Amino acid sequence: MKVEAAGLPSEVNLVWASHQVHHSSEEYNLSTALRQSIWQRYFSFGFYQPLALLGVPMPALLVHLQFNLVFQFWIHTQVVDNCGPLEWILNTPSHHRVHHGANKWCLDKNYAGVLIIWDRLFGTFQAERRDEKIAYGLVDQPQSHNVLWLQRLGTQAF
Repeated sequence: MKVEAAGLPSEVNLVWASHQVHHSSEEYNLSTALRQSIWQRYFSFGFYQPLALLGVPMPALLVHLQFNLVFQFWIHTQVVDNCGPLEWILNTPSHHRVHHGANKWCLDKNYAGVLIIWDRLFGTFQAERRDEKIAYGLVDQPQSHNVLWLQRLGTQAF
């Protein structure tokens, strides 16, 4: 479920329009995790609602959501370089740095929210390279730091 949730934003234009706010940061640090669109909660709700309809108890969903929020916050760091053997299974800060990169080799890579093994299986995995510094932000980087203006990123077509 989380693979689809992580991969969907850059494949479905409406969701990507919302997710661009998060990816528009030219810095990569813990504050990037907090940089969210006002619409993000509605898209996230759509991924958790089916689990509730399938009978997953609400307390279990809420606990999962909280652990996931902490994990997603943690992977937005440059302090952690490499997580050893966990790099093969989990989405780690190094994998997520690639996901946020605007470099050509970073685009459409490392969609996984938690388990990077899905990207390895589906051919969307890209390890962090040591020979080229990652440029963060969007390919067509907006020239504004106005929070309200950034909230409308990608919505002009709708």
